[in-house]
Amino acid sequence: MSLYAILLIFIGLNIDTFIALLFILRNYNYRIPIIGFAAATLILWVMGVVLGKGLAFLFPDWITGFMGIVLIFIAIFEGDDDQKATTSTGFFSILMFCLSLGGDNLAVYIPWVVNLTWGEIIYVGIVFEICSVILVLLGKLFISVKPVAYLLEKYGSYGSKLVYVIAGLYIIWESHLIDHLLKTFN
Repeated sequence: MSLYAILLIFIGLNIDTFIALLFILRNYNYRIPIIGFAAATLILWVMGVVLGKGLAFLFPDWITGFMGIVLIFIAIFEGDDDQKATTSTGFFSILMFCLSLGGDNLAVYIPWVVNLTWGEIIYVGIVFEICSVILVLLGKLFISVKPVAYLLEKYGSYGSKLVYVIAGLYIIWESHLIDHLLKTFN
């Protein structure tokens, strides 16, 4: 798996969290948001790995293709009313806030990890953690540049939707769901 692909997946899945963090980062120094977001990222990744590998053990590979359909459905029919952040304090508040925005991450992680080796899973986890730190640092930088924050808030959901569709199609393709369905109906 290429670093470029991992970065695109991380950015696409976390653009909504990034935008939401822009509203609360001005209330914190760097440490609490970095630790909170990195912890949430790690928790979501581990949950995705456990659920994904568990499903792969219990069901045939083509079943995970249906998660790709779910992702495409989310991209098309999900509303644009992302949660807006409210001012809160402390690590636990940031952690819970980031976890609450991470359900879509699990929808991608679960079918994605099925075909990853344990080495790749660790590699992706490390890249995600580094990206979490960078995302918060960029957020602190972006809140000082109003036009950039405005563009991300206004058009960020389109970028997320595009990533969901591409990831959904990729998951459907890699799971061989289409081949299985064609064989079933022939």
